[in-house]
This record gives sequence, C-alpha cells and structure tokens, in this order.
Amino acid sequence: MTPLQIRMLYMLGLSVSLMGPFNVLAAPNEESKLKLTPEICITGDENQACEIHVELQWQLAKNELVCILSDNNAYPKWCSESLEQHTMTLSVSTQSDIHFVLVSKETNQTLAGAKLKITSTSQPQVRRRYRNPWSLF
Repeated sequence: MTPLQIRMLYMLGLSVSLMGPFNVLAAPNEESKLKLTPEICITGDENQACEIHVELQWQLAKNELVCILSDNNAYPKWCSESLEQHTMTLSVSTQSDIHFVLVSKETNQTLAGAKLKITSTSQPQVRRRYRNPWSLF
C-alpha cells in the first residue's frame, strides 16, 4: 500500500468515526430540558436575601427517574419517586445565584441545567469627581 492510499484510508476512517456520534445523538426536540420559573429574582438591596417560590419543570428524552442538585448547600439533593412527576416547587431564600442540575437517578449522568439569577435594584454608590479629567489645575 502506498502512503497516499494509507492516508486516504485514514481520512475515510476518520470521517466515518466523526459521523458515527451524530447518528446516535437524539433529535433536538428529544433532548432533556430543565425549565426554571421565574429565572430572575430582584431584591431592593444587594445585602437583602431573595425570597421566592420557584417551579422546576423538566422534559426528558426517555422516561426515567431523576434527581435535582444545586450548588447551594441549603437545598440538598432531591430525587423523584415516580415516572409521572415532571415538576417540583421550591421555596428559595438566598443572596447569590443558584444553579440547578437535572441528573439521571440511575446513572447520575447530567441531563440539563437551569440558573436562578439574583439581581438588586440598588445602584452602587459612585463618587463623582468634580474636576474634569483634562483640567491642568
């Protein structure tokens, strides 16, 4: 076999292996999704905790039991007990953003994620400079 033929076979093998995973992936409408309602909580002050009820809704590519994890220690791992359950309501009190992750209960594989953003309406105090920056005096 010539080096050119080897390179052609290698390129052919590489292109087949690249196409392989795309055939295995689920169609876009079949992928798992996690929806958080509402997605933003607005507080009056940046030191004030956001207190809100949020609803997590999920759609799965295949029907399976799931768990919801968060990066906030105040909200421990929660797992579904029924295949028919696709929503969860949670009372949240926090000063920082919370990222929720939907994982498969059986395989612990990450399926989807959603983030609750905390925003304050207060503007940080900025000192105004009375001199113009270009002034020579």
